[in-house]
Amino acid sequence: MTLPPFLKAGDKVGVISTSNFTEQPYIDELVKILKGWKLKPVLGKTIGPRQGSFAGSDNLRRQDLQDMLDNDEIKAVLETMGGYGIVRVIEDVDFNKFKFHPKWLVGYSDTTFLHSHVQGLLSTATIHGTMACDLEGGYKVESWESLRKALFGEDLEYSVKAHPLNRLGKAEGTLVGGTISILCNAKGTKSEVNTNGKILFLEDVGEQHFRLDNYLLSLKQAGKFEYVKGLLVGQLVEIKKDDPPFGKTPEEIVLDAVKEYDFPVCFGFPAGHSGVNKAMVFGAPVKMEVTDKGSTIKFNL
Repeated sequence: MTLPPFLKAGDKVGVISTSNFTEQPYIDELVKILKGWKLKPVLGKTIGPRQGSFAGSDNLRRQDLQDMLDNDEIKAVLETMGGYGIVRVIEDVDFNKFKFHPKWLVGYSDTTFLHSHVQGLLSTATIHGTMACDLEGGYKVESWESLRKALFGEDLEYSVKAHPLNRLGKAEGTLVGGTISILCNAKGTKSEVNTNGKILFLEDVGEQHFRLDNYLLSLKQAGKFEYVKGLLVGQLVEIKKDDPPFGKTPEEIVLDAVKEYDFPVCFGFPAGHSGVNKAMVFGAPVKMEVTDKGSTIKFNL
């Protein structure tokens, strides 16, 4: 797996939205953050326009991503919003230049399509991290500082509190994953995630219990858990109540889906759609240790 060059002071970084529209105040705040890191933000053509829930038309969003990928002066591309939209354009994006001159692609949620597409087809690492839209909930130091460290290639190591459903053990492998529903929807496409020999990260938001169960069973039936080295579970939030009740918590649903495998499982990793969203380098080698006192996740960058 290729790691793009880490950033240094003075580098230009692209700011785009290939998915949903982002309110301008959060863009302005992101620009301040990036300038505080001594980076030079370059706003794409999708910052400002709106077409329905999208940040402009499919063609505009595709072209904006293409331009940022092809611009040699841009050293990283930050998505500002998730939601929905990347799947509508990604198969028309040309990654030939990016393949030989990779740069960091940053985001989460709908950006899961971009992460798995780039890792699977181009063997290039990306960053699962906080976005401008998260500033609606205020500036969270842990989220943004972890993203800065990831972009600049500083040490990344996280400690996670013990969880009663954790499955103990050690694992090593490259990290992949993202939003459960999107990983499921990507099956059979060029953006399908490859989990063989990997540590898999999963999170999701706003699903019903039965849908979460369905997505996980679909991934299982597609063989996505069979050769996994370890499972890292982030935030499972705003999971809607079923009527009648489903009978399991979101975490219990996850554990049930992987009960026949023996890899370690860490619940409660602070990444996803609520609160702190710590940055992770997808495609980087990771050491994971789950003990009865807590878990450690260490990246080798």
